[in-house]
Amino acid sequence: MKLFYSPFHHFVHKVLVVAYEAGVADTLERVPTFPFRNCDGEWVAGQYDISMLNPLAKVPFVTLDDGTALYSSQVIVEYLDSLSEGKKLYPEGGQERFDALRRLALGDAVFEFAVQMVMEGWRESGEQRADLYGWLWPKVTRSFDQAERDLANGRDFDIGDVGMLQGLSFVDSWASGNDDIPGNPCIEWRDRWPGLAEWFSLASDRPSVDWHYNKPYGGDMSAAYHAAAVAEVLELQAARR
Repeated sequence: MKLFYSPFHHFVHKVLVVAYEAGVADTLERVPTFPFRNCDGEWVAGQYDISMLNPLAKVPFVTLDDGTALYSSQVIVEYLDSLSEGKKLYPEGGQERFDALRRLALGDAVFEFAVQMVMEGWRESGEQRADLYGWLWPKVTRSFDQAERDLANGRDFDIGDVGMLQGLSFVDSWASGNDDIPGNPCIEWRDRWPGLAEWFSLASDRPSVDWHYNKPYGGDMSAAYHAAAVAEVLELQAARR
């Protein structure tokens, strides 16, 4: 399997966490992909083109050994979890399963809201839309309120926790201590949500997180390596036709 993803984001990579928990991390060939920039951070559109494999042109996505492409992280992590021979992160059914899916959706939404605000920050000074921050920040803080309440229920680590790890870790790396973000209520989020902060610290020590979280990627990030990986998948897909 190949995992096309961006290794520069300082957040818990949900797919990598689940791959490790499922015992299949070693089967993933990681292919660094930069849909908007090159590996040096410069704006170079199309240098890492993935549209021929993924119509959404978004990372992460996974290609299987027969060339099948799975996109959307929620699809990918459920597939990887299905490969696990141990305790699965997705509860089998009933209220426990839907509670985990609810928390997964909450964490995913926090991540998406934060990404929208980060991209808004890419605008030139004076062009940023203050109303966007005013609309999204309350959604984030209410989500953190709910996540802290959810901790009172007690549970084993599951897919809902993986989702919140990704959302929370991205907000932490971007917003913590950053007073340049309009309306930022998360400058000192650990003081506002101490229970969530304690949970985050403990969860970040899990082997499935620690093996990659905030660690530099040491593999080949070149456009040539990426292009070769895409060509290999296209060849597999052509052989199936």
